[in-house]
Amino acid sequence: MTEIPEQPDAAERETGTRGTDFRPAEHTGIRRSLMRVDWLVLLAVGLYAIVPYSRPSSPKLLYVAIALFTIFVVALRWQGFPVRGTGERIALSAAAMVAFITVAAIQTGDTKSPLINLYLLPIVVAAMTLGARGATIVFAGVVLAYLSVIVGEGPVPKLPELLVRLFGELGPYALVAYLTQMLAGSVITARRRIEEMAERDTLTGMLNLRAFRALLHREHELRSRSSRGGYGILIVDMDQLKELNDAHGHQAGNRALTTVAGAIQRAIRTSDVAARYGGDEFVLFLPEATPEVAETVAQRVRNNVYKSLFPVGERLQRMTVSVGAASYPRDGKQHDDIIGAADLRMQRDRELRRRNAADASAKES
Repeated sequence: MTEIPEQPDAAERETGTRGTDFRPAEHTGIRRSLMRVDWLVLLAVGLYAIVPYSRPSSPKLLYVAIALFTIFVVALRWQGFPVRGTGERIALSAAAMVAFITVAAIQTGDTKSPLINLYLLPIVVAAMTLGARGATIVFAGVVLAYLSVIVGEGPVPKLPELLVRLFGELGPYALVAYLTQMLAGSVITARRRIEEMAERDTLTGMLNLRAFRALLHREHELRSRSSRGGYGILIVDMDQLKELNDAHGHQAGNRALTTVAGAIQRAIRTSDVAARYGGDEFVLFLPEATPEVAETVAQRVRNNVYKSLFPVGERLQRMTVSVGAASYPRDGKQHDDIIGAADLRMQRDRELRRRNAADASAKES
């Protein structure tokens, strides 16, 4: 039996990003990047506040804003911060950045302040991490903040002039947000395709062993910590695949593997999961399956495989399989116990089939 490697613990399976579905391993990288953006905004405003030619209209107010935003940035990295999800933290940080940039711009020249260009940072962060809806909300917040800066600097322009000004000055920001969001979506789609290819057996299209192990670990933990039902495990071993390879070549063996894989897929429900377990073995996960249901599926797999023919040279060939079924929690408390019980029963099934075949051959002779 093939040994299955260990998987990450629950802490590494954190979830929480809305809009864009990041994998758990990426959450730490997102937070680190967000921290750099926050500090970049602080650095830009801080440097502008202390340069000799800069004259904030109210230095004390600007320094208070810098201090408050610094406290917020530090608190956001605290493990005990009330907001836990990565998406929620990014959204909160983007809102705080917009507010801080608005105060800094009002104090350093209103719409003529060089700091007004910092609005682009929360827009880009939102477009990359929060999806189209999140980016739209953040951009709307920037528009409202920019309007408040315009109102604060003097007479409010008439509506047509105001709209032209907003389009001319914030239009490029909207274009950048759109292109960033589209690029992020393309990168995520490409990454998912690559990950899916890495999780699939190239010959049968089933999950590979590593991906199945991750699924089994997750599902077992979910059921062992809650009142949800158990599950069944089937180990399916192809009979005499080595003999077929030796007699007709690996191309015939590959056809046999794909035929058996298709027969297995037709024997299970859409909620069940089948994976390539080894060279000539498959493993099935049957959620909420009782021991009786697991045995029924095992027999259906045997029948489906036996009925499925595939060409070998000028003849049609059929395969048989040995199947072992086990279930949680009847056969053990750990998923490795369930796998072991199913594998042992598969071996017994194979020996029984061989004895029956030998007895039948002896009677015929």
